[in-house]
Amino acid sequence: MIRFRQIEAFRCLMITGTSVGAARRMHVTQPAISRLIADLEEDLGFRLFNRTKGRLEPTVAGVRFFRAVEENFLGLERLKQEAANIREAASEGLTVACLPVFATSVLPLVLKEFFIHRPDVPIKVDSRTVPEIMVALQDLKADVALSLAFAPIAGIEVEPLLTARQLCAMPVGHRLAALDVVTPEDLQGEAMIGWLPNKAQTYAAEQGSLEEAGVAPRFMVKTHTSHTRYAMVAHGLGVSIVEPFAAGIWQAHGVVLRPYQADLRLEYVLACPSNGLRSELVQDFRAAVFKVMRTYDFGVGSEVLCG
Repeated sequence: MIRFRQIEAFRCLMITGTSVGAARRMHVTQPAISRLIADLEEDLGFRLFNRTKGRLEPTVAGVRFFRAVEENFLGLERLKQEAANIREAASEGLTVACLPVFATSVLPLVLKEFFIHRPDVPIKVDSRTVPEIMVALQDLKADVALSLAFAPIAGIEVEPLLTARQLCAMPVGHRLAALDVVTPEDLQGEAMIGWLPNKAQTYAAEQGSLEEAGVAPRFMVKTHTSHTRYAMVAHGLGVSIVEPFAAGIWQAHGVVLRPYQADLRLEYVLACPSNGLRSELVQDFRAAVFKVMRTYDFGVGSEVLCG
């Protein structure tokens, strides 16, 4: 029966070209290499090398067999690398992928709760866009994620986290600040900060609410991230329809917020790789997330439904 050690000796001999080189590579003696190759040839039923004048020359069969060995060794190398990645990830604790706005608002509170029960587990926070979060989960580069909801995709399982209505953000002293509630009609002709089109969920919903009301605001800036929208508003560049998580942060920097009277709901999820199993760490992180979400103070009158 063929043994792995025989295959390893054959591969080393083919790569180094000499039994001395193969012996050094495997940290064994030269006679040990010769015995392993002889045993392998006996098990295979054909010669791998011709021995002429003290030198080993691969036979045609030996070259063909080496190609097959290399294909399998490449697979083994990938397994070794994956094992190394798993060992490294295990020693590093949890990797959490999340939207930038989560990383600076709700996630610190979640981690404070998590560390009460898991004080020695380090966390790697990976701020990403929604498409990047999906890739990280599929590639097993993230253990868990906090994200806007996305369409079902292979390799990822999701759990509803909360649904929140969007708000209207404006600079201090803006005319809309005198209103209790802002409607799409109130935005006619306003300079606005909007989403880029590839932010599919929020872009389409926001555009739809304005078009339905027959409103044509002037989009001065379009961007990917929530914090950028808030920052533009804070500097007086326009008003914006925003999510509520960062509201508390930006109210302290000159942003005024009002409920937005349109059916714009943002759905958020907790997502994990769909391998059928969740580690105890992921389960504890999940518990911390839902505990914080039930008590998070949005403080701006946005309707939020947890779970």
